Amino acid sequence: MNYILTKDVVKIYRGNVVALNEVSFTIDKLGIIGLVGPNGAGKTTLIKILTTLTRPTRGKAEVLEYDVINDYEKIRRRISLVPQDASPELYLTPYEHVYWYLRSRGLSRGDAEKLTKDVLEKLGLWDHRNKVCAKLSGGMRQRVLIASALAVPADIYFLDEPTVGLDPLARRDVWNVLRDVSRGSLIFLTTHYMEEAEALSDLLIMINRGRIIEIGSPKELIRKVPYKYKIALDKKIDLIKSSFKTVDTEKEKIIYVENENDLPDLLDYLLSQKIDFSLKTTTLEDLFIMKVRESESR
Repeated sequence: MNYILTKDVVKIYRGNVVALNEVSFTIDKLGIIGLVGPNGAGKTTLIKILTTLTRPTRGKAEVLEYDVINDYEKIRRRISLVPQDASPELYLTPYEHVYWYLRSRGLSRGDAEKLTKDVLEKLGLWDHRNKVCAKLSGGMRQRVLIASALAVPADIYFLDEPTVGLDPLARRDVWNVLRDVSRGSLIFLTTHYMEEAEALSDLLIMINRGRIIEIGSPKELIRKVPYKYKIALDKKIDLIKSSFKTVDTEKEKIIYVENENDLPDLLDYLLSQKIDFSLKTTTLEDLFIMKVRESESR
């Protein structure tokens, strides 16, 4: 079954702003699909199209083999969504928020009570179940939204940056719940955290400027990184020795080293110049940075 299918999907907003540019992919297996990209890459627009909240300008998009334009009601009955920048109803408690959301989706009183208790316990919210959301921290409010979406029995869960604002421990609680849910459903999530994408995703889609720049499992994508080691240092440092590939990120300058035999000379040079640095093996994030830079230079 094709759980999600897009073919040459284009979305153009007013002012001729191209948010998606001929996006095509097929998801035919259950699990967790990660969608990563810089701000403005088109992630949220793609989520909105797949959840029938906005129409594509052209192209074809199907969810559960239903067309997102003609069969939107059938799709909505079988999916659940955590939208970006949403917030819970502040005058409701976490228990009320999840319970009444389940009831609005047609669940019986008994099922709603059971599912509400289960998800609040898993996400560490049970002890706070009777506090109004207005008195909860921002991270706990975000967990209430996640709880409401994941409590619903659905075929596909769409989560748009669900763990933004969560502390590391709370984020891992969410990861555990997502892994449990993904055993019988499809989860399609966007994230800014490459560590999260690598840890959770069975399939990872990288997008920039509305185009898909890479797609594959995390292991497949990591094997595409052409460099074994990287050295991170202050981006303000102007290296005299520039035979290695360097990339400037927002926070630092990255030097990529393909051959470990080149390391001693480079490290000796940095030490002789009294330059502070850190040496690490390359990760999925390095492929992401390289592919984004490549797509922006075309």
